[in-house]
Amino acid sequence: MSRGNDTFQAFGVRVGAVALLALVAGIVLGWSPLIPLSAALAGGLYGVELAIAGAPLDAAAGGVAAALLLCTELAYWSGEERTRWLGDAGDGLRRAAVVALLGVGAFFVSASLLALVDAVRARGLALDLLGAVAAATVLATVLVAARGRQPQRGDE
Repeated sequence: MSRGNDTFQAFGVRVGAVALLALVAGIVLGWSPLIPLSAALAGGLYGVELAIAGAPLDAAAGGVAAALLLCTELAYWSGEERTRWLGDAGDGLRRAAVVALLGVGAFFVSASLLALVDAVRARGLALDLLGAVAAATVLATVLVAARGRQPQRGDE
């Protein structure tokens, strides 16, 4: 938030506090829809900061993306730990390895995309439409994945 003026910084602190509060409430109260909301608020705040600064590309974007993914995955995992069931020996270590690999994978994919975007400096309506379709596809994938995480009525 250091790129904006004083007004943006005050706004950013408030949005960051709301994001943190939503994350804590989602974990403590078990309200899982608050977890992606907190990630969206934090990611949106970062995006607005980049837009205000007029920065062409930020090398830290890959790290921010990986950190948001790890934060949401760990928050969901803590919610899943509320249920009382005995798993196999080593389930926690396997899950930690999967979450770590997801974070590393998110970092490398986002860093690769940033390098690709930096290398290709094209403009035009077709490219804008392709970007909009890609963003809509990512959002649809996230919604389908989030829907798959929710227990069905007969599974409870």
